[in-house]
Amino acid sequence: MKISSIAKATKPYIKKFNNLCEKPYRALANVKIGKYRPMDIVNDNYIADNTKFITGLGVTSIVLKDGVGCYMYVTQSLNNKEIPDDKRKFVAALDLANGGLMILLQLGMFFTISNKKVQEKMFNALFGKHFDRAASKGYQAMLKNNDLLKDMKGSDFHPVLNQARKDVKAAFENVTSLFAASVVAKRMLVPFIATPLADKTKVWMSRNDKPVQVSKETQNTYDTHKAGIDKKENVKGQSEEHKHANLLDRFKK
Repeated sequence: MKISSIAKATKPYIKKFNNLCEKPYRALANVKIGKYRPMDIVNDNYIADNTKFITGLGVTSIVLKDGVGCYMYVTQSLNNKEIPDDKRKFVAALDLANGGLMILLQLGMFFTISNKKVQEKMFNALFGKHFDRAASKGYQAMLKNNDLLKDMKGSDFHPVLNQARKDVKAAFENVTSLFAASVVAKRMLVPFIATPLADKTKVWMSRNDKPVQVSKETQNTYDTHKAGIDKKENVKGQSEEHKHANLLDRFKK
């Protein structure tokens, strides 16, 4: 099946979907908060840099999801009756440290990787040779073998190549920013840092807790003043006495 036929078949459904979205969009466009319309700010940012706006929207949705998940996990851990009382704070602290680090590192990675200077260096290092002067001459030489494009002038060719570079760079920025935020920060850095940080988070969460009263029945009776080898000798002596006592009873019988 040709792509044109697929586009023709799906066009009515796309039109219906656009009509369904039009009414709520118009309603949101007319919402005012003071003197400002939120949708005007959204539109201005999208027009200024649509790639960065879409990437930022994706990272924002991930961060909001992780924030809600962090709150739910911490609340669940603190109220989970299956976890021993003395372990709940640590489990909740681990959830809090994990969620907090996810949010901070994802935002940090996004603002670092999406920076224009960083993107320019990364893109030039990986794909710069495909758009430099030598590559441009090679593309123009290839066009001479094409009957439809062999008469294309440099003034027509270079704007097309520049637009292609811009589109590839926009896609590269989108992919690298999302990858850095959701994979590098969330799946690599957070697990490495969260566990050591959980102990400190537990101390902070327990700063107002009262000391736990230890019951006399469960109090530790281990004799820390007596060496382990002495206890072994004591047990061995008791077993020898018990053995001789049993032999004496048998002899009497």
